[in-house]
Parts: sequence; C-alpha cells; structure tokens
Amino acid sequence: PKLLKDLVIKVIKVNKTKTTEIELNNHIYSFVITPITEEKYVNVYGMDTTEQKMAEREIQDRNKEILMLLDASRAVLQYSDFDKAQRMIFNCCNNLIGADAGFIAELAPNKKEYQKNFINPGRLPCEVDPDLPMPIRGIQAEVIKSKKTIYHNDFSTSDRINFLPNGYIPISNILFSPLIINDEVKGLMGLANREGKFTEKEVRIATTFAELASISLFNCQTLEALEKSEKKYRRLSSILEQKVEERTIKLKKSEEKIQNVINNISDVLLEAEPSGILTYVSPQINNLIGYQSEVLIGLKFIDFVHLEDRNLFKEKAVKALETKKAVFIECRLKHKKGYFVPVSARWSIVEINNDFKVFGLISDNTERKQIDEMIKREIKQLKELDQIRNDLIRRISHELNTPLISILNGSQFLLDSYNDQMSDEAVNIVKIVNQGGYRLKEMVNNLITAYELDTDQIKLNKKRENLISIVNESVEEIIFQADKRKIFMNLELSSELNVDVDKGLIKKVILNLLSNAVKNTLPNGNIFIKSIDHYNFIEIIIRDTGVGLTKKEKLLIFKKFGKIERFGKGMDVDIEGPGLGLYISSEIMK
Repeated sequence: PKLLKDLVIKVIKVNKTKTTEIELNNHIYSFVITPITEEKYVNVYGMDTTEQKMAEREIQDRNKEILMLLDASRAVLQYSDFDKAQRMIFNCCNNLIGADAGFIAELAPNKKEYQKNFINPGRLPCEVDPDLPMPIRGIQAEVIKSKKTIYHNDFSTSDRINFLPNGYIPISNILFSPLIINDEVKGLMGLANREGKFTEKEVRIATTFAELASISLFNCQTLEALEKSEKKYRRLSSILEQKVEERTIKLKKSEEKIQNVINNISDVLLEAEPSGILTYVSPQINNLIGYQSEVLIGLKFIDFVHLEDRNLFKEKAVKALETKKAVFIECRLKHKKGYFVPVSARWSIVEINNDFKVFGLISDNTERKQIDEMIKREIKQLKELDQIRNDLIRRISHELNTPLISILNGSQFLLDSYNDQMSDEAVNIVKIVNQGGYRLKEMVNNLITAYELDTDQIKLNKKRENLISIVNESVEEIIFQADKRKIFMNLELSSELNVDVDKGLIKKVILNLLSNAVKNTLPNGNIFIKSIDHYNFIEIIIRDTGVGLTKKEKLLIFKKFGKIERFGKGMDVDIEGPGLGLYISSEIMK
C-alpha cells in the first residue's frame, strides 16, 4: 500500500525504527519497520492484529458503556427531579449511540398523546413547540403496543414521515424505546439521525437506558405522591394535634367533667412526664393489669412493658419527643399476677404553659388477639374438613369400583349371552342397568380424577402422539351417544398433527368436551370439530348448536361441581352428571 511505502521511505530518511497500523480490506495490520543501515535496506515485519484490535475495541466499548451506565445510575439516585435525571440519562445513552437528535417524553393518562419533557434537536432547527402535546401514532404506537424497542433506518423514504408535524426536524432514521413501569408503558425515549444505521446493539443499549429512565420516572412520581401525602398528613396531624391540645386545655379547666368522662370509658388514660414517670392513671388500669391507679403514680410506664417490646417502645417514645407528634404502638403489659396483657397505646406530646406533658390512651387487645387465634383455628379446621372430604370422596369412589365392575360385567354378559332368552321388558331393564352402570362408573372415575388433580397426584406421561388420531378415537367412542340423540358430527381435521401429550389425559379432555356438547345439544343439532395448525401451537375447536350459556353460567362451567341446571326448563337436553367433566378438562389442560 502507498501508506506503507511512504513510511518505508521516511524510515530510510530518518534512519529510525517506526511502527504503524494499516487498515486494509477490513483487516488491521501492525508493522515494525527497521532500517539496516550497513546493508542499505529496511526490514519490514508485519502481522494481522484484527482480532486483537477488535477485542480491544470491544473492551473499550464495554468499558465506556459501563461508565455511562454508572453515570446514568448515579443520576437516578442523585436527582429527585425527573427533568435533571432524564437529561443525564439521555446524554449517557446518546454518548454510546451517537444520534444527532432525540427526546424523552411522558405519556398522557389517555395514552393517545405524549408531552416531551426533554428535547435535543441536535444541530438541526426544530420549529415545533416542545410544550405542545403530540399524538401517538406510527412507530410510537407500535412501541407502546409491543412494549419493545423499535427502529426504522429508512424513515425519510417511508410513509411514516407523513405523521411528523410541520416544522419538525428532518429525520433519516429513528429509534424508540418504551419507559415501562409496572408492566405499563408510561413514556418514550426517542433517538434520530444516527450516522450509519441503528442495529440490535443500539436496541440493547437504548432499552437498558430506557429502563433506567423508567426507574427515575417511577422514583420521581413516587416521591411526588409521597410529598403530597406527607403534606396532607402534616395538615391533618397539625389539625389533630391542635384539637387534642385544645381539648386537653378544656379538660384541665373542668376536672370534674374530665373525671366523669374518664370513669365512663373502657380504655385507660395516662399522663406522664417526658421522662416516662406516670403523673396520672385512670381507674380502668385496675381492670387491665390489676393495679390501683394511685399505686402507679411516680413509677415509669416502661417498667411494666414486656422486655421483648421495650426497644421498640423506646424508639417510639424518642420519636414522639423529637417530632412532637402522636405515635401508636402495640406491646404487652405485665399484670399484677405475673402474666402479660396485649395492649395498643397511642401517645401524644402536648405543651401546656411552656411545659410538655405526655398523654396516652391504652386499649386492651386481648379480645382482638383471641379473635385472631380463633380465626386461625377455624382456618385450620376448615383445611382439615376439606382434607376429610377429599379422603371420603376418594375412599367411596374406590369402594364403588368393585360392585360397579360386577354390575357392568354381569349386565353386559346377560345382554351378550341371554338376550334372545329374555323378554323385551327384561332386556330393556338390563340395558338400563348397564347404561346406568357405565354412567355411574364415569361419575366415579371423574370423582377420583378430581381428587387426584386437587392433591397433585396426577403425573404426566408425555409422548409424541398424533392428536388427530386421538380426536378420531374420541369421536368413535361418543358417536353412539350422539346417534341416539340424532346429533350430527361434522369433522374438519388435518390428516396428522403430532404433538407431545399424555394420550390418556388429553383423550379424557376431548371426550369430556364432546360429551358435554352432546348432552347440551337439542336433537337434530350439529357438533363441529375442527383442527388448526398454528405456527407454534395446535388448536382444536369443538363447537355445537346447543342451548348456549349466559354470562353468569360461563363463570361456573369450569368450576368443580359447576353444573348448569337445566331441569324443569323445557329443554330436551341430558341433565345427568355432577358437573365435574369440564372442571377436570380445564385442570388437565392447565
């Protein structure tokens, strides 16, 4: 290359060793050129360092990316003002991507427009008012819907450029990343006019910084909400404290009235010095911990608090003294007989004639604690009863299997071997017994399956199966029942759809759905079965011309024993069954 040739000539002239790098045909070569003066020639040593240089550049890029991420993270932690934080985050992101223009924006509550918080038009003039709300459309709408970063490298030649308002900067390529908070898009980060094209690398970087911007936005919104709540709380607390103080002064002026009020409430009123020494205790303390009120005057309240509760109590007391605000605490007080009583206490600091007093209201929590324990016991008993019920269903179901087999085999044997020797009436009775036996066996099997599903006893044995063959087998098993009710089966199935399933369980699902369709379809009705092979899943559709379902009924059909009652409504449908089939099907599919 001419560059190397020129360098060789230069080395000869200055008679000094030189090193250089040359990029040629997407490769990087490193050369050391050494003059051999005595021999009047130069020694040129070179090697292909492409991989090394590319690795060094990759490390430099990653280091730069890490530094920018650290700076952006620092902005998230440092700034409570989203405008300041987003500028820092955007600049760090763009430092890596190298776009000429961009913005960060918040979505309006209706998600139909957005307000730009920060705009960087780069070196290009932008005549659009930055405070003007912009409608959501084009790529932005796609980003909000997909919740993913999307870019377009030929934006200037696409129809999407028509969505830009008049006065907007010219755009050649563009990238948008969503700001997602709690799985909901709350804003957008846009970058435009990058030299070259946007690639998946820029998508990764922009997505990462958009996540940081989302965190910053969430923090700022949360802080703003907390500040509003705190202001509201301060206002209410101030009003409450003022009312407490006013009420306390009035009570001091009318001690007799105060005493009358105190004697007619169940809670205990306390007055104490800031040090915790009790100066007044209402008589109700005797009902709570067995002491007369006068005995406690001059003692410290904390001495009666359970040892395990004292640290928390001290923290709350210090907080009340520092903030002059009311505090609430639950603790245990020692009874005169040695046991502890659970109580809740509310303390307020009140200034009276330049002197601070602590006022407390103590409530007995014994009954509430007892109720909590009772609820826990009731929940435990309900769980035990549910277990007993499940065990009973399982035992009864298994015990019924043996006599059922005898009934089914015996009635089937009579029909097969003695059909010609029995009267028509006897044959009909045996058929009824046989059909009833099969129906009862199906019910028992469903009860057992429901129990196994509830107790996680069913284990899947998935193998590669032709789902269409399983559907056809299920149709053959149900066709007699359908013909009996004069219901037509219409199949629109592929020849073969292979999938990993538990054949026995998936067949049970299909049979339950077909049986339900047959039972709830009027005579001369139709059942349609169709298969659709999608890209990554298979869909089996079973549709019928049955009596249909109301909105309320749709909420019940997949619940255990969620049978829809049709009796007495004049419908020619099969009303038998406990309502387990669709529940079992739903649980198996889950």
